[in-house]
Amino acid sequence: MTGLISAVLIVRDEEAVLEDCLRSLSGVLDEIVVVDTGSVDSSPAIATRYGAQLSRHEWHDDFAEARNVALDRATSEWVLYIDADERLIGGDRSSLEALLRDADEVAFRVLLRPRTSMTAYREYRLWRNDPRIRFEGRMHERVVPAIQRVARLDGKPIGDADLFLDHIGYEGDQTRKHLRNLPLLRQFLEEDPEHLFALHHLASVLEALGHDDEVDLILEQAIGIVRGQARPHPVGSLSWSHLIRRRQKRGEDFRALLDESLTLFPGNCVLLFIDGRVQLDEGDFTAALARFDEILRQAELPIREGTPAYDRRLVGEQSHASRALCLFRLQRYEEAALSYDEAARCAPDDPTYPIKGDLARSRARHPSPSV
Repeated sequence: MTGLISAVLIVRDEEAVLEDCLRSLSGVLDEIVVVDTGSVDSSPAIATRYGAQLSRHEWHDDFAEARNVALDRATSEWVLYIDADERLIGGDRSSLEALLRDADEVAFRVLLRPRTSMTAYREYRLWRNDPRIRFEGRMHERVVPAIQRVARLDGKPIGDADLFLDHIGYEGDQTRKHLRNLPLLRQFLEEDPEHLFALHHLASVLEALGHDDEVDLILEQAIGIVRGQARPHPVGSLSWSHLIRRRQKRGEDFRALLDESLTLFPGNCVLLFIDGRVQLDEGDFTAALARFDEILRQAELPIREGTPAYDRRLVGEQSHASRALCLFRLQRYEEAALSYDEAARCAPDDPTYPIKGDLARSRARHPSPSV
């Protein structure tokens, strides 16, 4: 091994985002390995300009194959797996050296924010350059089983690192990606029909492309798989909340499905929020308040493996504002004012929260028999 850490990327026509990615890595890593799978834009030139080790590999509709080619070309002790539409945020060389030089771990879970509007979650992105650690799966390719297998065989731990990656690839028009992904997802699910995230992804792509007639069937298929699991996989909550939202939007009954989902995923903030708003609309302010309190408690917990990414507004502004409304309806006006203050801190451009907070304080000073 010739260096401490290599970044490995596969790219194809990523000129709009690649330069910012490579800039975020410059001066932090020893090597950047870029495998181009058929670009017709300036992506190869950008990679060369940033000193990347560039090679070409013919695309065979197989993400794992291409990623493994990149891993094969890495020459450092550790590899950071990153995509062109991601950026390393706040990384510095000294911190990486302190983390990795004498590390006993086989891999580290880093913080990844999947959208700019979302909270971060833990993802396996940094591991030892070991030929036993390779991806599998033509889409939604997996490396975690290999990492866990090596950790078990070698008796080495897997750790958490505060390295932060920001993903911007879901911003803007996604039509091109959806059209690319649709046949790959269908093919992937023929090979692995119970892959919960792929089912959720397929439903989302079909919905975005206007193929609405298939969406519910796919979500129900995923829900059926979760029902058959002894320990429901957290990823399954995505399909539950998606189907609940669709039924809610159409004015259909979703209560039984929501109740069932909360028994399977009791700490899921999206499901808690939907239930809280239902309770609020039904006038059960105490029950609703408990839901929003639990969301805000969950949002304060450390981010561990398995902690989902959530819309930051949902676990911040919207939950504080909903909590404030519950407290107001319960005539707990001082507490309501404080919750509106929290909502205002989360959304300083929204002029309504200070007004609502002032109203709550006014009610606290001059109680009225009417609510």
